[in-house]
Amino acid sequence: MRGFHSIGLTYPNDEAVGTICAFSPRADCAGEVRREIITGIDTSPLVSISQSNSITGRLVALLTYMHSNYPNEGWGQYLVGGAPNWSLITVAGHSQGSGHAAFMGKLHVLDRIAMFSGPGDTGNANGLPAQWTSLPNATPAARQYGFTHQQDELVPLAAIELNWSQIGLGVFGASTSVDGRAAPFGDRRQLTTNIAIPVSPLSPSTAPAHSGTVVDVVTPLTSAGEPLYLPVWNYMVFP
Repeated sequence: MRGFHSIGLTYPNDEAVGTICAFSPRADCAGEVRREIITGIDTSPLVSISQSNSITGRLVALLTYMHSNYPNEGWGQYLVGGAPNWSLITVAGHSQGSGHAAFMGKLHVLDRIAMFSGPGDTGNANGLPAQWTSLPNATPAARQYGFTHQQDELVPLAAIELNWSQIGLGVFGASTSVDGRAAPFGDRRQLTTNIAIPVSPLSPSTAPAHSGTVVDVVTPLTSAGEPLYLPVWNYMVFP
């Protein structure tokens, strides 16, 4: 509808980073695991991801394929010298994907970053944020946005807000609810909702609030049948 190219990338995601690192004494376990999943560089003994099978490797392969097979569709603009042209790319992720999106903002200057229901990473001691969240941002915090449900069943609001703060979103003000408000939500970067999530008979969810921020089947709808959070998504993702 808006004319943007869009990709839903599949990547090695069989086990959550939090599960992988649950019993690890490594101080930056989550960061090491995420870096290897994203780049394919051997940074963690707990995963084994080749460069071709990494998020970046798969993205390059897909963009190369699309440009070769559909040369008139403009996919080539997202590649420079065989690597992603990151400055033209917005990365959005839900749950575990939100952490990957945020970590990619530490590595590359992206157009925008949208984090849904995360990141939920913690350090190797209770109450401490994951070390990687304090790394310098390559993508300015001004171009990063987070959105979560206050009743998230999997990632407590306090944990997400702590990570958002470490990333730098707090500079733009405390988290604010989008409920009953119109964009641009005070130009905040930390957005929440507390609206009840409908139970879907098509795809019952054990964590509807965690999914309800962006997953179609449990996203609340307006009386007109449109996603209730459409203004939030537009504010986060589109300039």
